[in-house]
Amino acid sequence: MYHPLRFQPLVCTVVVTAISVLHLAGLSKPIAAADPLSQTDDFAQRLREPHTGFVDGQSLRLAIAIASQQQTQPNRHINTWLDRKVNPDRLVSPGGLGPTRYASLCKVASSAGCVCYPVDNCVLIGRASWVAELSHRLYSDVDDDAPGRRSRRGGAESMDLQWPDLTTPDEALQLVRGHSAGRQSGDHAPTALPHDLWPETTLRDISPQLALHLIAGQFLGELPDDRIDVPFARAYQFARASSVIEGLREIDPNLQTKVSGGQIRLLAIPAAHQAFCRQMLSIPDQEQVPGPANPAAGTALDRLKANQRTFSLEVVDKPAGPLIQALVGQLGLQCQLDPAANPQLEKRVSLSVVDQTLWQLVRLITDQASLKIDAAGDKLRISAKN
Repeated sequence: MYHPLRFQPLVCTVVVTAISVLHLAGLSKPIAAADPLSQTDDFAQRLREPHTGFVDGQSLRLAIAIASQQQTQPNRHINTWLDRKVNPDRLVSPGGLGPTRYASLCKVASSAGCVCYPVDNCVLIGRASWVAELSHRLYSDVDDDAPGRRSRRGGAESMDLQWPDLTTPDEALQLVRGHSAGRQSGDHAPTALPHDLWPETTLRDISPQLALHLIAGQFLGELPDDRIDVPFARAYQFARASSVIEGLREIDPNLQTKVSGGQIRLLAIPAAHQAFCRQMLSIPDQEQVPGPANPAAGTALDRLKANQRTFSLEVVDKPAGPLIQALVGQLGLQCQLDPAANPQLEKRVSLSVVDQTLWQLVRLITDQASLKIDAAGDKLRISAKN
């Protein structure tokens, strides 16, 4: 049995087949949480933080952790929930990540044959049918502004939830209920779950109701493929959101929208919702991104040094030359590589840094590989240090 969200090696693995049938019919009721996904939310802003990196050859679980976790800044943690039917140890090769943390998660997921979708304060990652089924259970085609359908995330009932390695689903379930002072109205999770052993997990600022849905949602059984073609409704609030709707009609010709008060309510199949979020959340937060650099303003090196956009980068054993080229390519810059520096350009480097400018990242790489970078008009010249 595969284990979702594992970021530490298991000492042992035990799977026990459940001897009773799990009834999840109660989870078909939509969650009472329907705040629109908005660009002003802290969650959306974390998803839109600039990000880049290379994780080819790493496991799915490590690649997800690289995009979602900030070890030195826990407040920037992104909750993720991985489908337990997906092998977290499979190796992925998504290519260059970015330009945002959500875009990185989508690329990592796609390289494993999975899809992403943000629900309340968590990103679902898994099989298309599983993400579609959970999306339907969390949202519905009712009016998002109806009484009783407002999210409590960030309010008195939100919580930071953590459990250790080898926690059982029942223990996780009871932990949530303990945080929320027992079973609450709207708690439709079953009283007992099949036995399994789950990895160490952290879910920050999450509503108990969503946590219960996530836990029970790992045991949905066989999922019909036709659920991916059933629409659901959700509201969003992003600048220029209406401009992408026509493109979504290629995914769902029957898509319906309602615009009110700066929000757009989308009634569409899961793939259209996923594509909408992928487009909106792949645009870096404009407050963090300066305007386009003027190509005539100085040399390529001047432009590289002047750009103040920051990135988080995790690289393990990658050749320095292609890595530098990929990084400066974020600004549309090109490199001239000195053939005499081939040994240094091929040297393998490793980095794990947060909130660094492109110039700082390039300097870290050139220092490790004994390279230097100079201006060459509208290009950058990379050569060996003397």
